[in-house]
Amino acid sequence: MHKITSFYNLLLDNAKKYGDKTAILYDTYDVSFAQLKEDAIKKALHLKKYPGKRIALCGPASYRWIVNLFGIIMAGKDAILVDFFLPHEERERILKQIHTDYILTSTNQYILADSHAIMIPGAEQEDVVSVDDYKECTEGEILLFTATETQSDKAVALTTSNLLNTVKAISSRCECTCEDRILSQISLHHIFGLAYSLLWPLTMGACVCIGRGLRHIDADTYYYHPTILPGTPSMLSYLRRVKAFNKELRTIVIGGAAFPYALFEYLKDRDYEVYAIYGMTECSGCVAICNELDGAYEVYDGTRVEIAENGEILVSGPCVMTGYDNDDATNAQVIREGWYHTGDYGHFTRDGRLKLERRNENIILLPIGEKLCPKVINEEITAISGIAEGYLGMCGQELTALVVPIDKDARAEVIRRKIDKYNEKKGYRWKIQRVIVLNKPLPKHEDETLNIEAIKDILEQEEERAIC
Repeated sequence: MHKITSFYNLLLDNAKKYGDKTAILYDTYDVSFAQLKEDAIKKALHLKKYPGKRIALCGPASYRWIVNLFGIIMAGKDAILVDFFLPHEERERILKQIHTDYILTSTNQYILADSHAIMIPGAEQEDVVSVDDYKECTEGEILLFTATETQSDKAVALTTSNLLNTVKAISSRCECTCEDRILSQISLHHIFGLAYSLLWPLTMGACVCIGRGLRHIDADTYYYHPTILPGTPSMLSYLRRVKAFNKELRTIVIGGAAFPYALFEYLKDRDYEVYAIYGMTECSGCVAICNELDGAYEVYDGTRVEIAENGEILVSGPCVMTGYDNDDATNAQVIREGWYHTGDYGHFTRDGRLKLERRNENIILLPIGEKLCPKVINEEITAISGIAEGYLGMCGQELTALVVPIDKDARAEVIRRKIDKYNEKKGYRWKIQRVIVLNKPLPKHEDETLNIEAIKDILEQEEERAIC
């Protein structure tokens, strides 16, 4: 593929090459590459009329969501990609934190609203006369949210150059042609969904089939007949369990979370081309790719990886973010001398491939692709009335809270109800699925710091009891 330098160039180039070929298929709604370019330019021209810089995009995946994304960026504004299912208070807190000017949300059919989601008078009139009026400008950034060691919703700023580099990298390792159909079921506000199930196939002239929601997740493979399926470990495990892989499917890309070896082996044994991706939001989802059963990753071309003396994985190159939004102090900590410090640890094999040893222990990476900051959540659980201590961990595949009540005789169901109320405030993505009530303090060392190994033993024992 020749070099594409902007989203505008991408849409223009594809419209010339593929014209009336289907770019987006959403249920029965079929849109060509030519129409996608026209609609995105119209949206960009409309948004250019408004002086604000930052527009939050909040809604389920749809053709209109995609048009709005391209329109925001091509208007020279920053697109803030927000989880549609976030509770209202959480969403407001996040948007206020990053100084949002406008909101495009599906609840008002994507009509521009102010930062409080109040529709702007006249904003529904997209009276664009001609797409020829568009003049290419410096494109805006895309802000996606991730967890760090100290914060659960940290805004990462990526450029179109970052994302197009990821597209180029995956294209050099995994085949995708204009004859392919890619099923996009992963949330597009996540880097893996955005890069691997939308931008990559569009760049290659393939048809992007937008999933019709969670209720149809096991039927969409047979409805759309995809040839390539990007998915998180939990999604692919579910599709395997319900036998939902269609006969046309040939390539599966696993990302968003660490892949279980058993799942990788199962898919390889059935003659699928299987690729597992290693790459966090801060690196545009673009560090390394694995296609072998030994679990070692090949570093993407253009990405540089070094192993520090203590074994930490360091990443440099065009994939690295411009930085966390408006946080020079944290940026200086994690990006030093051009190298992003991942907090993950590993080593290189004799043939130069990257082998992961352990992921950042201060971040919980869920199988659904969500990242959590346990430090923050532990503090929030401990602050709940009637709870003396709280600790968040994983018990098997379930997000689990170890809870020490102030009243040692407190009933487990009372504590469970308190955690359920906490879940309601956070939304589905952070739902604590299991609660373990302890009648003694969390295990600690002599210096009063938590004994993490002893806590892990408690979680492992609970998992073994559940299996038995």
